[in-house]
Amino acid sequence: MIAMSLRDAAYHVVHDYPGGASSLAPRLGKSSTYLSSEVAGTGTAKLGLLDAETITYLTGDLRILSAFATNAGQMLVPLPLAGDLPNDDCMLRLADSAKGFGDLCKEVASDLADGNITDNELTRIDRECGALIAKLHALRGSLAKRNLAGKAAYLNRAEQGA
Repeated sequence: MIAMSLRDAAYHVVHDYPGGASSLAPRLGKSSTYLSSEVAGTGTAKLGLLDAETITYLTGDLRILSAFATNAGQMLVPLPLAGDLPNDDCMLRLADSAKGFGDLCKEVASDLADGNITDNELTRIDRECGALIAKLHALRGSLAKRNLAGKAAYLNRAEQGA
């Protein structure tokens, strides 16, 4: 997968933000001219790692992080949100993981039908792999939460019986 350069990603994140650099720069304690220079790579201005993190946080735009990860041969996997399913149901997450695996199998089988894997097919496979990893991670988190709840219930029963 070919990623956007970090500089291009930073430039687009800053300039695609509502109001662009003029709106975002004050939130970083910078002038819009200086921020624009940093993301354009003009002169001696350089966007620092901590500023890139702050820009990602303020904008909610993951393109800088995604470009960094892809250029390092990695992928982003969202962490599960606590309680994003009713009662954090482990069985729903298990079913969702099984569906995700089925989606991955369907994509791979379809793409292998002609014996080749194109760049676009590999991108779709990567997307399905990432989605499955995120679903499995959410399942693991849900199971860990259930595990802790069971321990707490056991301790409460033990304290009441003592």
